[in-house]
Amino acid sequence: MQRIMAKLIDSVALFYGLSQAELGELLANSDKRTFPGNTVILSEGSEGNFMYILVEGEVAIVKGKSQILAKLASGDCFGEMALVDSLSRCASVVSTVPCVLIRVSENAFSQKPAISAKLYRNIARQLSSRLRDSNAMISLGLKDHP
Repeated sequence: MQRIMAKLIDSVALFYGLSQAELGELLANSDKRTFPGNTVILSEGSEGNFMYILVEGEVAIVKGKSQILAKLASGDCFGEMALVDSLSRCASVVSTVPCVLIRVSENAFSQKPAISAKLYRNIARQLSSRLRDSNAMISLGLKDHP
């Protein structure tokens, strides 16, 4: 079990800075979920106070009926925006292959303030990185259209 936790700490950016004991506490308050391929995991516009960490598999982030915004793989997380701001989900998430996920609820986050602070800091880093990437893509598009 310690090897599995060490691997999760090393491979999942959300868990950066957590000790094995802290990760163990978080996982004790979380659920393991599995989904077959080609299954909607989260629907655009739905409400939610939880997020997922992708342990195995691949998912597509889909806007509207078919616009793929991104593909995520093992170690990535999704659904964190709704967890942070309590607004509806801005895209759907569809499994492209069978997936194993960890579902982390708002309740699991709030159990231990020290763990919550580390998790929210890591979410902020991840969202900041995604925003920078989006800004770079927009900036490239604007250069093409004076």
